[in-house]
Amino acid sequence: MFVIRSVPVTFRLSAADFRSVWEHYDSDSNGYIEEQEIDKFLKDLFEAQGQVIAKSDIAGLRATLLECYDLNDDGKIEVAEMSRILPVEENFLLKFKLENKPISNTNFLRIWQHYDNDRSGVLEKSELEKFIVDLMKTNKNISIKPKEMEQISEEILNHFDKNNNGLIEQAELRSILKVPDNYLSSMKLYENLTRQQFSRIFSHYDANGDGFLQGEELLDIVGDMMRMVDIHLSIDQLESLCQSLLSVIDVDSDGRISKNELADLFFTAPDGRNPFSSLILNEGSSPST
Repeated sequence: MFVIRSVPVTFRLSAADFRSVWEHYDSDSNGYIEEQEIDKFLKDLFEAQGQVIAKSDIAGLRATLLECYDLNDDGKIEVAEMSRILPVEENFLLKFKLENKPISNTNFLRIWQHYDNDRSGVLEKSELEKFIVDLMKTNKNISIKPKEMEQISEEILNHFDKNNNGLIEQAELRSILKVPDNYLSSMKLYENLTRQQFSRIFSHYDANGDGFLQGEELLDIVGDMMRMVDIHLSIDQLESLCQSLLSVIDVDSDGRISKNELADLFFTAPDGRNPFSSLILNEGSSPST
């Protein structure tokens, strides 16, 4: 089994090696490493450099590691935080492929914006090739030769380029990355939404179960609401819309949306209208490709 001591930590890890390290220390596959997992990581990290740490020093080292790298102060190390501890070759897809859960709409928008470098609304040849390189290195650490790249690009276009325009569009990249369908698509949101249905919706997006929507949770539900009416926002537009939403319905100004605050928005919207429609008009947002 791959462990950190087998890698010279002064080198920049490949995406595949970083993935192996992460999966080894995230032993319960919950998407982060916590107390005992961090302790094992620290022990192996020091041993890899010829140093032995006493049990009595572990707690202090863990506290120092968290102080330096735990950016959201949750007492755990997530993938993005680990990549700052162990330098890894640049691969934008890596952090999304290691979360042991489907790619959310919000993270998909980040991926799309990264690879659609010229903001044309499609992935052209060079952009698609960059995506393929990262995808192959993330999964199998495979380096692709020019002839192989041409063949792989052709195969991807044959399978996913539904309109045969030689480009990859957003919906087509969603298929490649197996982004789940919109959770809201099976619900009649704007026709007699019941309190029970609303509770199910809120619970789905309240990923950590703390009774509030904030950060990624808020981005996810607002993004899915917009897609319900065929409005496809960029990640920048989505973040701006969420800020507008907070300014309107975050009554206690704590930077998050409670169940009651969201219910006020849903159940006071005119029948048949998206609860966020007035915000969209105020923002002046237009659908993106």
